[in-house]
Amino acid sequence: MDVTGKMPVLFTGHGSPMNAIGDNRARSGWKKMGEYIGKPNVIIAISAHWTTRGLYVRTAADNPQINDMYGFPPELYEVHYEPMGSPEFASAVMMCLAGRAKGNNSWGIDHGVWSVLSNMYPDADVPVVMVSTDATADAQTQYEIGKSLRAMRSMGALIVASGNVVHNLRMVNWDMDKGYDWADSFDGAVKDAILNGDFKTPVEYENIEFFEKAIPTVEHYYPLLNALGAAEPGSKVTVWNDYRELGSMSMTSYLFES
Repeated sequence: MDVTGKMPVLFTGHGSPMNAIGDNRARSGWKKMGEYIGKPNVIIAISAHWTTRGLYVRTAADNPQINDMYGFPPELYEVHYEPMGSPEFASAVMMCLAGRAKGNNSWGIDHGVWSVLSNMYPDADVPVVMVSTDATADAQTQYEIGKSLRAMRSMGALIVASGNVVHNLRMVNWDMDKGYDWADSFDGAVKDAILNGDFKTPVEYENIEFFEKAIPTVEHYYPLLNALGAAEPGSKVTVWNDYRELGSMSMTSYLFES
């Protein structure tokens, strides 16, 4: 696609860290999406794994890799992905957020982001500005945060929000390669709404059946709302990596183009 104009918005399910390596559906989808989009000027990465009280932006020129996962095979820890940061674009993000966010360089690039980007842009040649997920803000505020970031798209910034529409670690079944019925139902209701241009329903997710099981904690769901806010009304929506795994994990992902 033409990367000289307004960049798209991605929401991607990241799921198990093991999706970063080997032969799997998530990794294949990430590679294809990177090839389709091409190289942006910068990636604004909203991470479910940088969950904070308040909203923060990494402003440093580097992105140290954080392996915030435990007990996985050695080959996963051999993945090395440390793209540069961008103080210039971080400053632009802070301006867009108009005092809502503060700079914070105590975090790096976590597995919710590097597992995705190491497959989309394996040469680590696109700078990344990390943005946290503010767990103290409500769903509508998450949507408004996304709206604040829309202007970055015209600066060649690809917004990548990484989380999971359904994320219930307490009910994970490592022997399942599909989702529980309730996970399929919740994921499907969110997808139907988004494809119909109805962003209100995902924001008001507590009205969707099975939300208590699908979203026992909000940090993995909120990046979807940031992405919806950053996408303009009437955007072309493409659903990709559309599946559930481990019973209680949705990998369903969205591309918004306008």
